[in-house]
Amino acid sequence: MEVMGLGGFQKEGLARDVRSGRTWRLVCDEGAYLNGANMAPAPLAYWVGGLHADITARIAETAREAGVVIDDLAVTVTQGFGVQGSFAKGQAVAQVHHMTCDVDLICDQDDPTVNNLIEQALGTSSAVAAVAGAHEGLFSLSTNGRATPVSNLLVSTEPLEDPFLKHTHHPEPVETRPEAVPVPHPAGDKPPVMLSDDNDGTVSWRIRTDGGLDPATGLVTSHVWFSEKSATWTLVSDPANQAAPDPLVYFAMGTAFCFHTQLCRYVSVRRLPVDAPRLVQLSRFPASGFEPLDTCLFLHGRLSGEDATMLVSAAANTCYAHRALTVPVEQRVSITHKRSR
Repeated sequence: MEVMGLGGFQKEGLARDVRSGRTWRLVCDEGAYLNGANMAPAPLAYWVGGLHADITARIAETAREAGVVIDDLAVTVTQGFGVQGSFAKGQAVAQVHHMTCDVDLICDQDDPTVNNLIEQALGTSSAVAAVAGAHEGLFSLSTNGRATPVSNLLVSTEPLEDPFLKHTHHPEPVETRPEAVPVPHPAGDKPPVMLSDDNDGTVSWRIRTDGGLDPATGLVTSHVWFSEKSATWTLVSDPANQAAPDPLVYFAMGTAFCFHTQLCRYVSVRRLPVDAPRLVQLSRFPASGFEPLDTCLFLHGRLSGEDATMLVSAAANTCYAHRALTVPVEQRVSITHKRSR
């Protein structure tokens, strides 16, 4: 994964799947809760959308392998997040609340068979494995082309390359003034929360994703929204990684996008002279499992090594996706089953 800032909270990500060699280009923005332009899905929309799609795809795959015909499959996933403490004072810490997974399906099997099938499917989901366990990420830092120590974090030794050196030119925003572009909000759209940089209290919210599998194409559709009054983004994924990104591409890219957003917030609040921060993230998903992420941050500007080190630590502490990977997340699963006629 490579993430490069475009200005404001807009960013571009390139995700290369080493299994197929395919590279997907994804764009990201933040909504009204951070005074973003809402021109693309937010980081956590990709993250929770990928979690939802991976669960849905694994259920369909497990049923197919067991010879169970599912006539209809709908899955709803919600994930709670929060933040405690002042962002401006450098005291903010991301919080992660429980995850819910509601499975609604129609098939010609009895309840025990269906319950066992869902349990097996969740056990094969790499995204579920990622949030079920505690996986401390690994980090490295380059400042103005020089390796810089990180503190209070596990150190990565992966030789990851600066995207600005790897590609012929750095990306530019679609609009130079994204705030002037009409935002495609539904009528009366309101953010569920407002994330103030100087808030000393605790703010919490939940993200909801619903959708299902198209048995004719094998594609999964995930509708992601923060509240009933907020805009909805639709992500289409392909477990075969052909017609659309694999669900785990969305999941991993959401993590990288979220880290980059938190980093940019600190750069803005502290008025640090950082030019176009970018990062590279190595994500590994062994069969039915997850390994800690390797993240390398590349900074350029007139900032000290101490400030650069502080940025990495602060972003890691406030990145909701990274936080969700470093603590076991409680999972609440419900199954609604109707037998085929």
